[in-house]
Amino acid sequence: MKQFLFCVILVCCSIITRSQTPAQIKLIHFKELQKILPVKPPEGFTREKPKGQTVSSSGISSSSASVEFTAAKKEKQLQTTDDGKQDSVEVDVQWAINVEIIDYAGMGEGMAAAFQMITGMQYENETEDGYEKSTVFNGYKGIEKSRVQESSRSCELQLVVGGRFLVTAGGNGFSDATVLRSLLNSMELKKLESMK
Repeated sequence: MKQFLFCVILVCCSIITRSQTPAQIKLIHFKELQKILPVKPPEGFTREKPKGQTVSSSGISSSSASVEFTAAKKEKQLQTTDDGKQDSVEVDVQWAINVEIIDYAGMGEGMAAAFQMITGMQYENETEDGYEKSTVFNGYKGIEKSRVQESSRSCELQLVVGGRFLVTAGGNGFSDATVLRSLLNSMELKKLESMK
C-alpha cells in the first residue's frame, strides 16, 4: 500500500506540474514550525533539541521542523542458547519518537492534489505484521500504521493540515500509536492550519 500511495503522489505531481507553473508561495520558516512541535515529552521519554530547515532549489521549496523523544527501556526477548534452547532474557532497548512538520506549499499544485487524493481515500489494510488505514484525528484526515516484526516494532500517524502541511509522528520500539496521538493532541494544529 505504501508503494501505491507513493506512486499516486508522483503521478499527480508529474501531471499537474507539467501543466502549471508553481505559484510563488511564501513558505513558513522552520523556526515558526518549531513553535508548533510538542514540548512536553511523554512519561519516561527525554526531549532532544528540535531541528529544522528551509530549502529552495530550481523553483521548488519546502520547510520542515522536527523533534525527537527517546527513552531507555527494558524488554524481555527470546534468545537461543548454545544448546539450542530458547530462554527469555531482559535486554536494554531504545524507544524513539520523531515528530515532524513539513510545509510542502512551495512544491506546487501537484503536491496539493496528491494530498487531496490521499485524504479522500478510505481504506484499511491488515496483515500478520500489522495494519495501515485511513483515519481522522481531531478533524484532520491522514494515515495510521502499525508494524510488529520479529525483531522490531513501529507505528506512525500522518495528518494533512490545511492542505499544505504534513504532520508525522513516528515511533520505533513500540507499535501502539496511543502515545503518538497524545503528542499530536498537545500540538496547536489549528494554529498551524491558520499559518500562511
